[in-house]
Amino acid sequence: MKFLKLTFAIATLAILGTACKKEAVQPDNKLALQNTTALIAVDSTEAGVVTNSSTSPTSWTAVGYDLLNNVVASSGNQVNFDSNFNGNITIAGTNSLGYYDSPSVTNVTGITLTDVSSVTLGAISTLGSNSATVVGWYNYDRVNRTITPVAQRYAVVGNGSTIAGSTRLYVVQLDGVTTSGTYNTTVNFHIKRLK
Repeated sequence: MKFLKLTFAIATLAILGTACKKEAVQPDNKLALQNTTALIAVDSTEAGVVTNSSTSPTSWTAVGYDLLNNVVASSGNQVNFDSNFNGNITIAGTNSLGYYDSPSVTNVTGITLTDVSSVTLGAISTLGSNSATVVGWYNYDRVNRTITPVAQRYAVVGNGSTIAGSTRLYVVQLDGVTTSGTYNTTVNFHIKRLK
């Protein structure tokens, strides 16, 4: 009888030990999956923001931005916000930039892959101040020092040299650039991931 009780106790401990071991592994697997999930899913739109300050009207430092994860980033970023009030969007790394003027869509959420299919990527490296000779995505009023987004103009960012050849594709709409204090700025925008 003592032998049976001892055998039963050892078997019970072995089963409990195995069960506890399996439970400890499962949370780690779930956490690993969460860390690899991008914040912006295909066909989703998210708001983004960049804040920065400068010591003079001409020395804003570039702020890198990771469009996939919708965060300020110093590496892995597809674009930089730089130049005047950090209102320019400039391509980073091996990504390509283009722009799309929509005849009717007034919000980036309505832009589709079909809409931008004929956009040329790589012909420009920056969208900044709009003028008679330069295509930009904002108008700058030098008297009042204000920036107004160009209506229905969208930055198109791809990780390839063409729309079709890009495996990751984003459309960015500038919502506004505001200042507080002398050289403190906030750049608001929306990102839609198309691929």
